[in-house]
Amino acid sequence: MAGTGTQAFWIDAAHKGKQQHYGQVLRAWRHAFAATAGEPAADGVTLDPAHFAAAAWEAATRPVVDQPYVQHHPRVLDAACHRPEEHKDLLAVVELAVPAPVKVPSGWAGWQHENRDDAAYTPPPYERPTAVATLELRVPVSPDRLPTPTHARAAGLPNLDDAQAALEALVTELNGIVAPFLRELEGESQAGPMPEWLRTQIEADKATAESAGGNAWRYVRGQEGNRLAFDEHRSVSAIGFHEDDLLHPVEAIHIALHDPADVIARCEAKLAVLADHGRDCAECSSGTPCRSVRLLAIGYRRRPGWRDEWALPPGDEPERG
Repeated sequence: MAGTGTQAFWIDAAHKGKQQHYGQVLRAWRHAFAATAGEPAADGVTLDPAHFAAAAWEAATRPVVDQPYVQHHPRVLDAACHRPEEHKDLLAVVELAVPAPVKVPSGWAGWQHENRDDAAYTPPPYERPTAVATLELRVPVSPDRLPTPTHARAAGLPNLDDAQAALEALVTELNGIVAPFLRELEGESQAGPMPEWLRTQIEADKATAESAGGNAWRYVRGQEGNRLAFDEHRSVSAIGFHEDDLLHPVEAIHIALHDPADVIARCEAKLAVLADHGRDCAECSSGTPCRSVRLLAIGYRRRPGWRDEWALPPGDEPERG
């Protein structure tokens, strides 16, 4: 399976030319990005984060003639994103293939699944009595957790880099919610809900950094203007979303210090810490996460799925500077 660990979704960036092909798909799906009444827009393209992200997701998952740009776990039967009427949040609806909740009589068939990582769960032929169960997960995603699209460079056509950023944000959000369910279904959850949830957050960050190229970024000061360099071929000199709202140098330096290469290194270190505690820590092996693992999890407390009961007891919280 692509990606790191049990992921619900990942961007198919491993194959050369996939992103360029997605850019071509955006042209065919430009109608999905058309601004509706009352939305901020530029050259006919919506600047609403929720609308833009839903359209980017649809273009990356719905075309049936080509392999979708966003891939998913074999148990994922469907994943759609839309914004319900009169709501500002985006709603992601994910349907999973799950075992039957009751005992199925002899002679009845269930989900078919070949013993391969990339084999999807499918129902048997209609000629057989079949009992298949699904689990529908409804995941609200706040627009505050989605990137704001920039002004379209071509009238009526969404920018590829904006669509890519929206996909990466949605993949991260959905993996944080859906992956723990998949671990339970696949029998991989042995350490309890909090360590599993924490591992999912770290793996999702690492997968996003890998999708972003895994490179080290640099903030470069120059006589002709400061710039953020991604590699020897790519850099940006106007750092920010809008010409009248550029990032300050200290903000650009902060971004460079948290580049994909650095994020990957930190994620690998955190995953190693979790692995050591699951194997060598007497408290964690008993099923109760120790203080060190709880401290590691507190750093992700603003993520979806965090539970207040995972926090340290009052008086044992870490000191904050």
